[in-house]
Amino acid sequence: MIRESTMLSHPLLQASVIFSVLVTALALTASLFYPLLFTLLVATLLYAAMFPTTSYLIRRGVSPTQAVVMVMTVIVTFVLLMGALLYPLIAAQLDQLSTRTGSIDVRLTRLLLQVNTFTTGYLDISFNPAETAAQLVNSVTHSLDTMQATVTSYFDDVAFSLFLVPLITFFLLRDFRSLRNQAMQLLPNRYFELGWMIYNATSSQLHAYLRGITIQMVCITLICTAGFWLAGIDFAPLLGILTGLLNLIPIFGIALAKIPPVLVVLLSDKPDLTSMILALAVVFAAQLVDTAYILPRVIAKSANLHPVTVMLSVSLAGYYFGFTGLIATVPLLFSGKVIFSELFSGLRDFSPTHQQHVVARLKQSMPHML
Repeated sequence: MIRESTMLSHPLLQASVIFSVLVTALALTASLFYPLLFTLLVATLLYAAMFPTTSYLIRRGVSPTQAVVMVMTVIVTFVLLMGALLYPLIAAQLDQLSTRTGSIDVRLTRLLLQVNTFTTGYLDISFNPAETAAQLVNSVTHSLDTMQATVTSYFDDVAFSLFLVPLITFFLLRDFRSLRNQAMQLLPNRYFELGWMIYNATSSQLHAYLRGITIQMVCITLICTAGFWLAGIDFAPLLGILTGLLNLIPIFGIALAKIPPVLVVLLSDKPDLTSMILALAVVFAAQLVDTAYILPRVIAKSANLHPVTVMLSVSLAGYYFGFTGLIATVPLLFSGKVIFSELFSGLRDFSPTHQQHVVARLKQSMPHML
């Protein structure tokens, strides 16, 4: 009986049970609020981006409501201006892409003729360009139709809830601190300090990660936009933005980011092998800078996770929760890692057995002072 009681009071077992309950509650909540997940994700990202400025204004004596209204007004005005400036350009480029899509089989056949000439002359390998082009077009068309149907269905489900983003962001900026403090007051006195330790550790990690992926996205976008423009690839700004956004998806985003430049080259007026190689080289160069410089210095310290863990988690999250799961997996993973680590350390440090061991070691090391 005593042995069983000792096992139940072990910090590792207690931390495992509490963490399992938290994960189960989170999974059930995510399933219940599935249509709102994307909305909550966007609102949380906006909250993280606006919080430093809002907090600064509040410290300067501005009321919380006025500070939030001021910051959101500036952000909304900026977004509307950028939308008014960029929308005509992007819309024109999308119309041009749509027009060119009708002749993709002819363009692909021309490109494959060049590839066939190269492989026949240097590798003694030949194929039928027209037949290969038809097979590729059918495969790509089927994949794009499936992807379009999936994306359209998903965003049809969440479209109405997107109108809640400004409202949720407003209340997060204004009331999050008071809600957080009220939640902390519900903790027993014994675990009050532990709760704050876990919150502070997780919050600092999340802020560091969000800053990191923002810097990563901006850098990838700028590098790819400049690279595509210098290489003479059409729609350089649109491709740069799309590549930067796709790079946010862990593991799989690296592969997905190479698809849009290749498609644009195929849809260009004169598709050729050199342009395709240059387009891929730009993406490889951007990802090389990302891997060699940005990831180790900006993101790796905040998200120290094994690639296999990330890959499996992203696959499962994407399957069950769609696009939102792909984006939110990594921050949830390392947040869970931090929470479990802090929970175990706190329960161990605050346990009576551990405190008795500490007192015993102090008595042994300082016998004359106790």
